[in-house]
Amino acid sequence: MQKIIVGAPDAGQRLDKFLQKYLKEAEKGFLYKMLRKKNITLNGGKADGSEKLAPGDELTFFFSRETFEKFRGVPTVAGPSGPAGAVNEKTAAAPASKPGTVPASELPKLRVVFEDEHVLFADKPAGLLTQKAKADDVSLNDLITAYLAGKDTGALTFSAGTANRLDRNTSGLVAAGKTLAGQQLLTALLRERLIGKHYWCIVSGSLSAPLHLKQYYAKDEASNTASLSDKPFPGALTAELEAVPAAPLKEGFTLLRVHLITGRTHQIRAQLAAAGHPVLGDGKYGDIRINQAFSAAHAYPLRHQLLHAREMHFPAPEEGAAERLGLSETAAAEWQALAGKTVTAPLPASFLTCLRILGGEAYGE
Repeated sequence: MQKIIVGAPDAGQRLDKFLQKYLKEAEKGFLYKMLRKKNITLNGGKADGSEKLAPGDELTFFFSRETFEKFRGVPTVAGPSGPAGAVNEKTAAAPASKPGTVPASELPKLRVVFEDEHVLFADKPAGLLTQKAKADDVSLNDLITAYLAGKDTGALTFSAGTANRLDRNTSGLVAAGKTLAGQQLLTALLRERLIGKHYWCIVSGSLSAPLHLKQYYAKDEASNTASLSDKPFPGALTAELEAVPAAPLKEGFTLLRVHLITGRTHQIRAQLAAAGHPVLGDGKYGDIRINQAFSAAHAYPLRHQLLHAREMHFPAPEEGAAERLGLSETAAAEWQALAGKTVTAPLPASFLTCLRILGGEAYGE
């Protein structure tokens, strides 16, 4: 007999889905058979697999240790004594590192802006991928995984992951779920565009009035570039943002606050460039001559676009919103806990340096 206790990271999912991940070498039909025969029980009673797991739920497996280890697919070693027959997850032998992964000891330090039991907000530096593009990449996701591995989260099947992405050379806020409920909440709110996402950037041109840009968008995967049109075309998506001038800067530049409404790849950079206000330092959509002139005049090399994901704001849920989005009770409670909160990532050193050069240092606080 083996017993495990469900922790917060795995709570909120159906029992059968959990079992398929936890006993990954067992066939689905076998697991349902074990439930019917009460060889797998939930809190000491019979279960059919449709039950939603909660923190503290106890699962009992009436298997031999050898059978249990075979279905787990992870060899275990003897650990400190606990409840009779209990599996000590901490002492399970760690699987070998996957090819192309970077050891946790060699990863850069994760910048955590805010975290609670269910969610984490990290400040991604420019130059770091949010998620791997190939096996040997180092990504923000790796940093989050390594960071949480150093904490005893009690996760049995859940792996934390980022809920939104930033371009490699865009800095700022990235959200991640630390638990299944947290990931469910972030995914739903981002999908429904309920989280207010605000960026800061330095653009070419003097702007005094707000911009509201709404166009039709497509991405060319081969060239990794976005194309825009004022007229609809087959396969096009809507790209929409609002930009408000925060301060006029020297040399004909403007500090902009951008409210990203849709969130397409390269959207802010592409739309602002198309509107005649390219982001300073942008090598893909920006004005190379402007970038070169700035670097030459100030002896300051621009290594990336001056675009920073500055804030995320969580609205209070409207009545019935959690049910409409299919959120678990835990995810709905987390939404209530985050309601009205604004998470802010400080401006990076490169952005502050350029603000100082252009006379806008007072706005970098």
